[in-house]
Amino acid sequence: MTEKMNVHEAINAVMRDVTYLAKEDKNTHQGFHFRGIDSVMNRIGPAMRKHNLIATPYLVDKPTFGTKKTKSGEAKTVDIVVDVIFEGPDLSQKVVRVPAESFDSGDKATAKAMSVALRTAYLQTLCLPTDEPDPDSFSYEIVDDGEKSAFIEKMMQVDDLDDLRKMQARAKHAGAEKEWRDYGITLANRAKAG
Repeated sequence: MTEKMNVHEAINAVMRDVTYLAKEDKNTHQGFHFRGIDSVMNRIGPAMRKHNLIATPYLVDKPTFGTKKTKSGEAKTVDIVVDVIFEGPDLSQKVVRVPAESFDSGDKATAKAMSVALRTAYLQTLCLPTDEPDPDSFSYEIVDDGEKSAFIEKMMQVDDLDDLRKMQARAKHAGAEKEWRDYGITLANRAKAG
């Protein structure tokens, strides 16, 4: 008799079968692409069935309900924490805990939050990339909105190293950490020389 796979082996087998999942769904209101729960389940469902991997979501705590104002009135919000229990062919289990939130102007906020939790558990447990370029492969040059320049101008008036140290958080906020460090070295060298 062949030994049955444990939950980790079954997850790994699904990962070998499903190596990525592109963002094929589109939010028509805000214009962004995403991976919806149906797309995720349609893509990984056959592989999960093939390798006898079962996933069952359970609500951990009582949901937190609220409301948010929208252009057309008010929407119901819900925040939840869900345990998704993955079970392998040998009945071994792995629990994945995920938080989720949603809002809806009708009666579907809780159902949406449960779908978000399940989708998140699948994407993260199966390490499903989007097959898009890595965001770290791009670099962006931040435009100085005046805050950095104003900070540097004020910093250059400081001649005490202790006073300069107190400005570190403001330097970070203004995007001037390099200039702050460089000026600190300058002040330290002046103190040594003088």
